[in-house]
Amino acid sequence: MKHLVLALAFAVPAVAQLEVPPGTTSSVPQEQTPATTQPSALSKAEDAIADNKFEDAIALLTPLATEAQTNERVFYDLGFAHDALNHDTEATAAYSKAIKLHPNDAAARISLGLLYARNDETARAQEQLHAATKIEGADKALLGRAWRALAEIDLKSNPAQARGDMLSALQYSPETADDAATAAEIAEAMQDNDAATKAYAHAFELNPSSIDVATGYARALSRVKRYSEADQVLTSALQQHPGNHTLLAERASELLLQGKTNEALPALESLHSQDSKNAPIAMLLARAYGAQGNLEKAQSIYSALLASSPDDVTLLAEAADNLIRLHRSSEAQPLLQKALDHPEKFPSQQTMADAAGEMAFAASANKDGAYVLKALALREQVTPLTAPYTFLRATAHDMLHHTRQAAEDYRLFLSQSGGKFPDQEWQAGQRLQILVRTK
Repeated sequence: MKHLVLALAFAVPAVAQLEVPPGTTSSVPQEQTPATTQPSALSKAEDAIADNKFEDAIALLTPLATEAQTNERVFYDLGFAHDALNHDTEATAAYSKAIKLHPNDAAARISLGLLYARNDETARAQEQLHAATKIEGADKALLGRAWRALAEIDLKSNPAQARGDMLSALQYSPETADDAATAAEIAEAMQDNDAATKAYAHAFELNPSSIDVATGYARALSRVKRYSEADQVLTSALQQHPGNHTLLAERASELLLQGKTNEALPALESLHSQDSKNAPIAMLLARAYGAQGNLEKAQSIYSALLASSPDDVTLLAEAADNLIRLHRSSEAQPLLQKALDHPEKFPSQQTMADAAGEMAFAASANKDGAYVLKALALREQVTPLTAPYTFLRATAHDMLHHTRQAAEDYRLFLSQSGGKFPDQEWQAGQRLQILVRTK
């Protein structure tokens, strides 16, 4: 999806002498420009900006940007030219000078806010963009852009606030296709599946050629188990973008979610052979091999991925799960320990809990009772114990000679199992008899 933060950052004015980037009228009209600013040089610089000749613009503007200069337009244009060339330090200084000279220059504040946003300086970006929204008499289109940029920034950390930002933006300018896509992302981030599905349907209607919208819409449909519709969306998108790797990979991913491994595998193998460095496709292929039971092939891919991304918690957890299935728990445990050292990095609490559950099984196979208990404690923060995990906890306490706790957990397991785990039930009964006699 074309993100507003990036789109706004490099907008070029259509008419340089009447507008300054990003398409706003200067607060100092040309006819009011002080004589000391050499308007002919400024005019030439803005013509250069309009022609994307940013180095030329910088050469013309730099001699004007002196301490004595009082026309903020010189510094704004200079900042914009540096910004377009990714000269962040110079652009920041020039925008800041323009704002110091004219605090109510909404265009300068928005441009500086967007620059900060691109460099992940979120607090500074929000400060400038919020300040722009409070400028009385500012151009409505500019205010709409500021609110849209705030929505993009807030989307990751505060989707509810991002929704409010978008509503504010729509008070100043009509909805665009990008707005509809952002609204869908916001609903998705708020984990409102029904709202996300409807929002993506609207965004897809407005922009059916967008690859990002199509993939987002397909995922939203899959989450509400409308698999055939998800496939139709991706098929339609592939008709417009034949052979697109993103769409092909997404369709294969959807097939894997539906358990249609044999249908997904040929496309994934083809994509991987064309681009072996594409980590998302490699991950999907590893999952497909794992689902098919071809664990050694899956492990070779996981090993290659870990070599380049050793700290990816999702990758660590999946590779460990595959190793456990290969009965190589001693290799799986350190991977899971590394992942669970950073539970905050998992994409969701549930995926962290799943990894903790895998860790408990691996540690149990390795006779490491202490790590079994540690892993189960992490898992219990998210989801209650079920019979298999209660049995693991009982055996861990047993290994560590925690007699009372082990007996309590064996009894709890027997009350939960309901005859579904006969081997473990027999073992629990035997251990209970021994533990009671040793009291």
